Amino acid sequence: MMIKLRYFASLQEIVGSADEEVFIPEGSSVESLLEVVKTIHNSLKDVEMILVAVNGKYAKLGASLEDGDVVALFPPVSGG
Repeated sequence: MMIKLRYFASLQEIVGSADEEVFIPEGSSVESLLEVVKTIHNSLKDVEMILVAVNGKYAKLGASLEDGDVVALFPPVSGG
């Protein structure tokens, strides 16, 4: 299934792109998607925490993905 990825803030800088599409197996979870992304972009392996939103809503690692989902990846943010 095809997933649209959007990268934000420092993740966009690390990856060198704002978005891309990746193909993952049917029934994949957010966690397995992150593993695929870190394989594609070795530079993300050192990033300890990545927040994930699926179709505009925060998602847990175990959340299932569906073909055509838009997944936003961004680092934790802090206010000040």
